[in-house]
Amino acid sequence: MPPRLLRAAATAVTALLLIGLSPQVPAVAALAAAPDKGPVGWDVYRRLDRLPSLAAGARTAQFSGFGRDGSNDDGFSGAYSCLRTSGGCVLAEDAGPGEVESIWFTRDNGDVTATGWIRIELDGVTVVDTGLQNLVNGGLGAPFSFPLVTNADQTSGGVTVKVPMPYRQSMRITTQHNPLFYHVGFRRFADADGVTTFSRADQAADVLATLRAAGTRDPKPAQPGATTSSATVTVPAGGQATAANLTGPRAISALRIRIPDAAATPALLAGLRLRLTFDGRRTVDSPVGEFFGAGLGERTVRSLMFAMDAAPGGWYTAWWPMPLRNSAAVMLANTTGLGVSGVVVEVTSAPAPEWTDRLAATGDAGYFTTQSARAETVLGRDWTVAQQAGRGRLVGVTQTMRGHITGGNTRNYLEGDERIHVDGSASPVWHGTGTEDFYESGWYFNRGEYSGVFTGNTAHQFRSGGCADECDAAYRLLIGDAVGYSTGLRFGIEHGPADDMPADYGSTAYLYTQTTAGSARTDTVVVGDAASRSAHSYSDGGTQSALTSVFEGDDDTAVVTGQVRATGSPIGFRLTINPTNSGVRLRRTADQQAPGQRVAVTVDGIPAGTWLQPLGNGVQRWLTDEFTIPATLTSGKSAITITLTPVAGAPAWTAARYDALPIVTPYADTTAPGIVTGLAIGAGRVHALSLTWAEPADDVGVASYRVYASRSSDVPVVAGNLVGTVASTGFRHGPLPAKQTWYYRVVAVDAAGNAGPASGAVGAGTRTRNSSDLNADGRDDALRFTRAAAGDVFAALSDGGRFGPAAPQWHDFFAIDAEVPFTGDVNGDGRADAITFTRGGGADVYVALSNGSSFGPGVKWHDFFAVGTEIPQVGDVNGDGLTDIVTFTRGSTGDVYVALSNGSSFGPGVKWHDNFAFGTETPALGDVDGDGRDDIVTFTGGSAADAFVALSDGTRFVQNAWKWHDHIAPGTDLPTLADADGDGRDDVISFSRGSTADVFVSLSDGGRFVQDTWKWHDNFAIGAETPGVGDFDGDGRADAVTYTGGTPADVYVSLSDGGRFVQNGWKWHDQFASGTDLPRPGLP
Repeated sequence: MPPRLLRAAATAVTALLLIGLSPQVPAVAALAAAPDKGPVGWDVYRRLDRLPSLAAGARTAQFSGFGRDGSNDDGFSGAYSCLRTSGGCVLAEDAGPGEVESIWFTRDNGDVTATGWIRIELDGVTVVDTGLQNLVNGGLGAPFSFPLVTNADQTSGGVTVKVPMPYRQSMRITTQHNPLFYHVGFRRFADADGVTTFSRADQAADVLATLRAAGTRDPKPAQPGATTSSATVTVPAGGQATAANLTGPRAISALRIRIPDAAATPALLAGLRLRLTFDGRRTVDSPVGEFFGAGLGERTVRSLMFAMDAAPGGWYTAWWPMPLRNSAAVMLANTTGLGVSGVVVEVTSAPAPEWTDRLAATGDAGYFTTQSARAETVLGRDWTVAQQAGRGRLVGVTQTMRGHITGGNTRNYLEGDERIHVDGSASPVWHGTGTEDFYESGWYFNRGEYSGVFTGNTAHQFRSGGCADECDAAYRLLIGDAVGYSTGLRFGIEHGPADDMPADYGSTAYLYTQTTAGSARTDTVVVGDAASRSAHSYSDGGTQSALTSVFEGDDDTAVVTGQVRATGSPIGFRLTINPTNSGVRLRRTADQQAPGQRVAVTVDGIPAGTWLQPLGNGVQRWLTDEFTIPATLTSGKSAITITLTPVAGAPAWTAARYDALPIVTPYADTTAPGIVTGLAIGAGRVHALSLTWAEPADDVGVASYRVYASRSSDVPVVAGNLVGTVASTGFRHGPLPAKQTWYYRVVAVDAAGNAGPASGAVGAGTRTRNSSDLNADGRDDALRFTRAAAGDVFAALSDGGRFGPAAPQWHDFFAIDAEVPFTGDVNGDGRADAITFTRGGGADVYVALSNGSSFGPGVKWHDFFAVGTEIPQVGDVNGDGLTDIVTFTRGSTGDVYVALSNGSSFGPGVKWHDNFAFGTETPALGDVDGDGRDDIVTFTGGSAADAFVALSDGTRFVQNAWKWHDHIAPGTDLPTLADADGDGRDDVISFSRGSTADVFVSLSDGGRFVQDTWKWHDNFAIGAETPGVGDFDGDGRADAVTYTGGTPADVYVSLSDGGRFVQNGWKWHDQFASGTDLPRPGLP
């Protein structure tokens, strides 16, 4: 999972308290009917003409084996592929009515034999029980036949099952063995009306025939009265041409374009844009090539809803149903420098009175829409495929990836996962395992290019055909598994395992949309707040505790702190709702550490079903999930009483809050959120400033926050001061140089784009990193630990040009024998304190606090940390301004443990990584991405000379095997981390010592160490001297220091000017750290 670009990252502690919700939702005269589910069962394919139906009565979700720890372990180890093991590996489970839509697997280059059998149980009946490989090979026969099932040869490395399988009460999918890579897409329904449990008796011969003809004819039912218009147009360079104007009500059922063969170059297909306007709103503006499934130039495409015939004189065709109430226009716009003539456009449409009502602002259908974009990817940010407000359905995507990876795995951009959030949910409803996995293929499309009914890899180029490095074009249709939303959609995909692979990305999302909203938030109970519990008659008989963790998905860098209640007893509370509702979505924010939480739900004493959450995550513990209460239990009521009764044998049911989200008659959301209050800046102020605030009230919920920053205290709310837009109530502004003062305001924005008033301004200044600043004057000082039996500690304070000659004793018994001492500000008073690790069997950690002129008594702050020969380090890993302790086990285990400082002790040791710094590698701590939290780096040394990084998100070190450099600190060079150029990110500084005595620097850009063998000094730290780094003159840039030790006991310093260490032979002390004294700051 990725780091986020810090200027736009939500990476702060968030309070889960809401105050004063009073949304205004338009009243409707009559009670609303239950919302439409959309086509169910085989009608998913038989009634493709119903794709515009927004199906408010269904919610789409996905199970998959994505890395729950935020890493790229999305199936490689299989650690997260089983929800639980019970008679096999349970992959998907649901209670209540719904429908399985799409199942995908891969392993062993596409051979899934080792997964063994697959068993699909619906409503307690086993409908499939056979070998998985046999199933996808078509061994069961219709309806499990091609293309409703495909093997790896047919879908380029992946296997699929696309048979829609409805159920009324329950669903469970199990495999014999861990499948490693998989996903299961399904829909949940509020009720079982109109749902018949799937049976293999209907072999769906007509559906199979339609799907096998994909790309050759319209797959929808014939439309009475359909006619076709044709126009031949010339589209001048930089201009546009209108090919058709239509009047409604009617629906376009086919759109065809033929471009003269000689003109159909990749450049033209990327620059010629199709523009469609329906009822005065332009909803389509897309590159022609990408719109028809081939973003890298003309290819043969044979999908269900669009096709491209690459033969001479071939047509490009789309069969998306495109309804209109009054008018529509079909246009082509030419953004290239060359005109094109002889373009033929055909439009087939039929009159249909139904669209007058169905496309009204309160109707149940949407306008055909695309969202297209092309740009360079941004380090730390997901590529945005679709971001929409209002109501709608996502029905497909075409993506074009032009990688810029010049060496190694040049297709590594395909490691990016997709995540889809709907209606402001903090948790994604859909979290995938990789880019080619999303396109339901596998192993980087290992069978080559293909075009299938639902998915395709239409082009793959490697340094040819205009592709500088490696490029892919792919598509996926979401038919049964279309993703519906009521107030907003956010769909992003990573570019690489950590949003770290450079690329030129393009994408076109296919949707049906309405600008009106379809649900509202009418009430919230914050269960950790006594006043809120009282106001909602809340009871649970449980316990309450604080939780600090993150959500999965796009916002997994936003550290959230809130109060969670857990209970095995019945929970009761009362919520206010809109009486004209068509059902209510009850959203829970909870702790998902324990999987399988399950409760029976009653509404006003009437059973409503079972709320089951099979998911669990002990690392990214926050979760939002939903239970939809059917309209039969809510319509006409202004308030409901909810009772949740935990099921025997299930884990304790947890919650931090519940939100009531009634499904209402669609309305124009014109109400802006309230003013942001509680804006505050956190204590950690090195490299970044951390902001938090409270969530204001809004009728649909806040979708995002705009953070404005200025060096001026009035903080004008203008585009030039916008430093980030985030979804959560926190933001970390960085990297920032030291000694800068910044001021901030925050504006809340809802999904419709309504912006609330700006908050009041707050300000704070950034600080220099305190490595060894004993007296809080902003300059690092020098210390020497005699260790052995004496255990004396002496200090020489910096005045910016030397270390004071007095070097008095600061402690007379600290860090004895072979203990490992460090310095750091553990209590946040601005003065560096002394920390020592006894290691060995005792594994104690002692601290002596600085008072500015000496260290106080040594006090045990931890009694079991850094055991044996583990390698301890110190740094502020959660960005709260207090120095924490970290230990690396190295060897074959490669574990990393952290104990956070609370200002008076170190908390329990917690594993933050389990696969980092092996053997005798050299680990180090430093804030390499400039977010104010120290990250971990390991240097392999020797001939490999690699540097790997795992960034801190405040609760764990995230990445696994993320290489930032492949030739740094070779041989026996001593590397360390510090901000050499003062840009707010720590860099690598390595000392060769010996006879060469070179010092090399490689600057961090937030995603890599950039330079190779950039020499900043050629005569520093000679022989066996002990080098170190610190900001000795207080200018915010790390300087170099070296201690000769022995009898001379000289100390030399060379200051950084941002591009080199300047001085040569500049002695700052002539009698310090003699003999075998251990100096600090110093290496190792």
